[in-house]
Amino acid sequence: MKETRSIRFKRLAEARVNKIIKMVRLLGNLSVTTIYAYEPEQIVQIFTAIQDELNKARSRFYEAGKQSRKRFTLSDPPVSDLSEEHEPNFEVMLPDGTKLRAVGFEEDEYPGICIYARSSGKPPAIICLTEYNPEKNAGHRLYIGAYQSHLDDPKYYEPYVAERN
Repeated sequence: MKETRSIRFKRLAEARVNKIIKMVRLLGNLSVTTIYAYEPEQIVQIFTAIQDELNKARSRFYEAGKQSRKRFTLSDPPVSDLSEEHEPNFEVMLPDGTKLRAVGFEEDEYPGICIYARSSGKPPAIICLTEYNPEKNAGHRLYIGAYQSHLDDPKYYEPYVAERN
C-alpha cells in the first residue's frame, strides 16, 4: 500500500523533531563549566542562530521563502539585531510570517517596552509602546502609545490610569 502524503509528513516530522530534541539536549550538555569554557556572547550567538533557523523554518509553512543553507560557525561575527541591542526582549511569529518583538528599555530616560513588527524583507517598524514619562504628573506617568505606519509620531499617546474601586 502506498504511503499517503499526510502519513509520510507525520512519520518524517516525528523522526526529525525527535532528532532535533536530542541535539538540543546534547547542546545543553555544553553548559557544564567544569568541562567547557565559553563566553556569554558565544551563547547569545548560538541561540540567536538556532532561533533564526526555527523562525525561517516556521515561515516556510506560511509563505514561499528562500531557504539558507549557510552553516553556523562561532567564527562568524554575530549579526546585530534589535534583539541584541536591548534586553529584555521577546519575539513571536504570527501565522503569516510577521514577527512581533517586544523590547524592554530599562536604562533609558523613558523606560518602557516597545513592540515592533517585521515582515519578510522589511526593517522593523514600531507599532506600540508603554513607557514611564517623568515629565508628567505623579500618578499619570505610565503612558501608552500606538503608531500608524505612515506617521512618525504616535497616533495615540495617553496616560494609563487603572480603574480603582
